[in-house]
Amino acid sequence: MALPLFAVGIAVGALAVTAFNNRAKIADGFEKGAKFAKKIARKELDEAFKFAEKVKREIKPQKPKRTQNRKRKTTVKKEDKNAS
Repeated sequence: MALPLFAVGIAVGALAVTAFNNRAKIADGFEKGAKFAKKIARKELDEAFKFAEKVKREIKPQKPKRTQNRKRKTTVKKEDKNAS
């Protein structure tokens, strides 16, 4: 049971050493990927804003239709029971 865990530990250690030795290449790869993702995100965001402006221009705000005029509620004065 301990042998597979030992093998996994050696493999993880080897990957860590390899990554540490190639950290400059890995950092450059992450930096290029981040710049590319930022460029794509900016492009998509600009397109979304243009689309929103187009929709705003095409759809005119509509005023709600007025319903029939409702009569105002009038308050009914309660008669004073003591006055009778």
